Amino acid sequence: MVRCLILTCALLGLAIPGTAQADGYPLFNEKHQAGIRLGVWANNGESPTDSVGISETNFKGASFFFEGYFAYRLAPTVMLELSFGIVNRGSVTFREAGATNVGNVLVHPILLQLKLYPLASLKAKLQPYLLAGGGLYYGRRSVQFTTSSDVYYRGLAEQSGTDFNYVLGGGIDWPIGATIGLEVGVKYMPIEFSKGLQTIRDYDAVAFTVGVKYLYSSK
Repeated sequence: MVRCLILTCALLGLAIPGTAQADGYPLFNEKHQAGIRLGVWANNGESPTDSVGISETNFKGASFFFEGYFAYRLAPTVMLELSFGIVNRGSVTFREAGATNVGNVLVHPILLQLKLYPLASLKAKLQPYLLAGGGLYYGRRSVQFTTSSDVYYRGLAEQSGTDFNYVLGGGIDWPIGATIGLEVGVKYMPIEFSKGLQTIRDYDAVAFTVGVKYLYSSK
């Protein structure tokens, strides 16, 4: 499924005729980028089984995803991107040492990626790209409310997990001005924590996003 999504993004860029940039218009493939992405995190892994007793979870099949990033232009066809994301996988209510705790499971992808623009030489406004890289996936079960502050501050209610893994994706960039651009994209993130986070380790996901970016040159 992931390969099909990436291929679809690339084909869309080929199918939609890119308008050649006018004389004097600052070229997109000479600019660095900084921006944000908003979208949907589609669960592709396991979901914890709701239980009535010690722990109750409410994990959805899809969640809201936010990502901020900085991308440095290495060459007209290649960029190096560093991104920081956050997604709330769902709420958790659990009882421990006589206290009832209410919180969420948050996942933070911190990724370093290469972006390849195969049509950069055409200097078109619609620029499809392929993306590959890797980094740290950090998950944490946080607590927003507890009936016993003593239990919370002793740290008994916290849980976390980490995974170093790859990321694959693709999308289409669309510069709409000298300094502003839009994009649509997709990422596949295989996440398997070293230990169970809220009873499960597999947090694989596909993220579909739209974004806005600031385009600038080092000059």
